[in-house]
Amino acid sequence: RDMVNKWCAVATVWSLLLCATYAADVVDGTCKEITVDFIIKDDDPEVAAVEDDIVQDLAKIGIKVNTRVLDAAAYIDAELEGDYNMLFTRTWGAPYDPHSYLTSWAVPAHVEYSAIGGMEPPLTRDSLLNMVTAVQLETDPMVIADKWEEIQQAIHTQAIFLPLWGTRVPFVLNRRFAGFTPSTQTYSYPLSSVRILSGSPNVTLAPGAGGSLFRSVGPVHPHQYFPNQLFVQSWVYEGLVGYGQDGEIIPVLATSWVSEDLPSGGSRYTFTLREGVQFHDGSEWNCSVAKLNFDHVLSETVKARHQWYGTTDQLTSWTCSGAGEFILETREKYYPLLQELTYIRPLTFAAASAFAEGLDSHPDLHNSCNSGDFGSKWSFLEDNITCAGLKPIGTGPFKLAQQETNSDGVDIQAVFERHDVYWGGPPDIHFLHLKYYENTNDVERDLLSGDLDMALGIGPLTAKQVQDLKFYHSHTVDVRHSDVMQHALMVMNTNAEGTKDLETRRAIIHAVDKSRFIKEEFAGLEQPVTQLLPYSAPFCNVDLNPKWAYDFEKAKLLNCPTPSTVSSDDDDGLPAWAIGVIIVVSLLFVAAVAFAGYMFYREKQGNPIFSRLLDQDNTKSVDPAQKVTV
Repeated sequence: RDMVNKWCAVATVWSLLLCATYAADVVDGTCKEITVDFIIKDDDPEVAAVEDDIVQDLAKIGIKVNTRVLDAAAYIDAELEGDYNMLFTRTWGAPYDPHSYLTSWAVPAHVEYSAIGGMEPPLTRDSLLNMVTAVQLETDPMVIADKWEEIQQAIHTQAIFLPLWGTRVPFVLNRRFAGFTPSTQTYSYPLSSVRILSGSPNVTLAPGAGGSLFRSVGPVHPHQYFPNQLFVQSWVYEGLVGYGQDGEIIPVLATSWVSEDLPSGGSRYTFTLREGVQFHDGSEWNCSVAKLNFDHVLSETVKARHQWYGTTDQLTSWTCSGAGEFILETREKYYPLLQELTYIRPLTFAAASAFAEGLDSHPDLHNSCNSGDFGSKWSFLEDNITCAGLKPIGTGPFKLAQQETNSDGVDIQAVFERHDVYWGGPPDIHFLHLKYYENTNDVERDLLSGDLDMALGIGPLTAKQVQDLKFYHSHTVDVRHSDVMQHALMVMNTNAEGTKDLETRRAIIHAVDKSRFIKEEFAGLEQPVTQLLPYSAPFCNVDLNPKWAYDFEKAKLLNCPTPSTVSSDDDDGLPAWAIGVIIVVSLLFVAAVAFAGYMFYREKQGNPIFSRLLDQDNTKSVDPAQKVTV
């Protein structure tokens, strides 16, 4: 009998598991019928790796995903026009988060502008952007921290972003090098401190370029954006100050600075410039050159291109003192100023000889801009100025030595030479040879063979390849990682059919099982996140609620409501007929298993349950004439 009880118990548990499985995996037919467009770039290996997982997860709650893979130009157009429901993006990372990243949301050319256009009242695009502007004018650190937390919670509640994973930037170097330190900025690859332990002083390098495989360094222009690559701009050009560990502002072309309040309500910053600094052509760094660069970047026409951050709007004057100091004045007290002066572009410095007319180059008649390089969204700026171009001459540790670009826009030669009289000391590396690769497998092969010295940043290797090199080939290569610098995100358009409903956006967030596919695709390199901005960013180490984590039951309840779920919060989400069927099937299953167990028990006791019936049948089948009388 104990055995029978055990069989019954097993059957009951099995039935309950079947019920749970049914409830977890089967979506009821009452799901809202929603189709959404998911926009991804054709050269982004990370999103390509997870796109199918996201599509499958959303299908489980009845949301059909139409994935559109676009080239860079079409992708930018979709951002500008708001032609998407979901779009993969990343936060900007240090030193841009949170202030410059959120300020950029006011620019229609950025995807977040359209994404926040239909938020739930009382929050609107204008009210949110006003909050972002206001906090940057505060001076009390406690008030600044409180206001940033309020802003982040307001955004978080709107369920605009599905936070996916935190990005740690990988750096893979041959063991013949030492002294490499991961950058404090996402797209900067600092090589001036690298020491050569053995072999050639010339280095072959496969760099990541905006999260993809490298194609070209671009024009190597300090004041403009794509197709210029940030990592190259950081080798060639420098600014007044730099961004150090944990956000420390460190001296670069300025050795010290002081600030004072102005009666007008603004601030004055006086920078003492570093002496003895030479540009790559041997010319001298001084205040006249500093002012010339600011004149061109901040001309009344050109500064519209730089409205993604506040410094270009706050600066009212930039002048030189009689002692050669560089003096900046702001319209208001603006706390992010020094941090924004650490940016790799656009307020970094080219030599006067790099400008078309030298120190006499007029900001409107001979602007430093390259014609056509403002980007398609900003081409109208050239109606009011003349772009005269700029030669790539900076003060940085490396200078452009050779560049040859083919008809496909690929650099078949991109060579950088060390700056022998660099003020920080000449690098050990003499020449940097950048190599173009069509796929990450070839990068990995050449790293292992020694034909390639370094693969730096996101793009030249997959996460799995990075982990494989770290754990199985550490005798050949040294693998380093930055801290979490950015968050990978899926942004949802609050102003588009399909994602304008808050409940739908919440359902999408809870339906995506990011922990599963991050583990599968990134081999432990990245970790799932639940908030928009990294904890490491200034004023972003805050606890936001609710947690945007995977929760299939919540996702199902949000997008697949039933009459029972609407009337009761305690309902399990299944319709009554389905529950009835599950109960009947479960009871029948339990009864069948219990009966089988009882039969087995009787057999073991030597008293089969059908023995009497068999005996009766045997008796009836005997012929009376064959009976023997004793």
